[in-house]
Order: sequence, then C-alpha cells, then structure tokens
Amino acid sequence: MQIDGFTVIAQIINFLILLWLLKRFLYGPITGAMTARQQKIAAALDEARQKVEQAEAEARKYQTQRAELDAQHDKWLEQARQEVGTRREEWLKQARCEIDAQREEWLMAWRREQTENQHTLQREATRRLTEAVRHALRELADADLEQRMLEPLLTQLRTTLDMGERATLAQAALGGCTINTAFPLDMALQQHCQAALGKLLGEGITFTFHHDPSMACGITLEMPGHRLAWTLDSYLDGFGETLAKALNSPVPVTSNADERR
Repeated sequence: MQIDGFTVIAQIINFLILLWLLKRFLYGPITGAMTARQQKIAAALDEARQKVEQAEAEARKYQTQRAELDAQHDKWLEQARQEVGTRREEWLKQARCEIDAQREEWLMAWRREQTENQHTLQREATRRLTEAVRHALRELADADLEQRMLEPLLTQLRTTLDMGERATLAQAALGGCTINTAFPLDMALQQHCQAALGKLLGEGITFTFHHDPSMACGITLEMPGHRLAWTLDSYLDGFGETLAKALNSPVPVTSNADERR
C-alpha cells in the first residue's frame, strides 16, 4: 500500500483543525457550562448550607426563647399562686379580724346592756329599800328617839371638828344658832343643849329652838352659812349611797381552793 504524504499531512491538518474546532466550539462551551454549573451548584449548596445553618440558628433561638418563656411562664404561674395565696391569707385574716371586731362589739354592747339593766335594778332596789326603811323609821320615830339623838350629835361635834372648823362655826354662831327638831324639846334638854354647844362653840351665842312636825326625826343646827344635821333622812341618804356603791362594786370571785380553805 502506497502512503501519500500529502494526504497524510492533509489529514493531520484536518485532524488538528477538527481538534481546534471541537475545543473552540464544543469542549470549551461544555467545559465552561460544566464549570458554571458546578459553581452554580456550589453556590446553591453554600446558600442552602447557610440557610440550613440560619434555620438551625433560628430553631435554637426559638427553642431558647421557648425554654425562657416556659421558665418565665412557670415563674409567673408560681408568683400568681403565691400572690393568690398571700391575698387569700390577707382576706381571711381581714375577715377574721372583722368578725372578731363585730363579735367583740356585740359582746360589749350586750355587756353594757346587762350592766345598765343591773345598775337600774340595783338603783331601784336601793331606792325601794331606802324608802321602806325611811317609812318604817318615821312610823317608829317619836320624841324620845329624837331626844336620844341629841347626845350622839353633840358627841360627833366634839370628836369630829378640828380647831379650825370649831373657830369657823363659832364665828358663824355669833350671828345666831337655830336648833330645829321634829318634836318639841323640854326645858331641861334645851338647857343641856345650850350648855354643851356653848362649851363647844363659845359663850355669847343666841340659841333659838324650833320644832317642825313635817321634818324628819332628828336635829339640825342652822347658823349663817352653815347647817349641821343629824336626822333619819341624812342617815338614810348616806345609807342609800353606801348601799348603791356596794351593789355597783364588782363581786370578787371565790375559787374552789379558797372555798376549801
């Protein structure tokens, strides 16, 4: 077989031209397209990876916020429970205080009412007892009783008056001294009374005796600015006051141990 050199060279040249054409119009665009495709895929992968990382970061952030919200929710719920419990205790305490105050007020009102009723009964009992004793003594009073009351009056004047009071009465008695009785005194008693009072208050005193059947049994001495009385009414008035004080005073409670002693 005979080889033609021109043909070989022409084929070589054609082959080289084909290679250049393939490289120029086929391999180059394909390689560029593949490179661009790879770059685009790499960019897409990078973008996807970034989005995944961003999504994961957002997810972690969301989970963190969710955990914080859950913790805050539990904290708020616990605070709400504590506040409700505290307010409940305060409300219960306030309600108990109001109930106790209302009960104490009712008890005080009831005690005041009981005390007032007791005092009213005591005053009425004292008044009735004093009136009964007064009536009985007036029924039993006579001249002899009144005459026997003269000596206790003189004794009381001698023992209870100090020097200053005696001087005051003596000065007042210079203006006259009236002796009032419910029954008339005989002359001997009048003289005895004048002598005793003169010895007590001094000489130079003018005595006047007067009897008034309407007055209570007893003796009164009247001087300018002064009046001394020893009558059943004055005695019963003092008796009524003493009895009222005794009834109004609290009665001491005797324990079982005291009773056994």
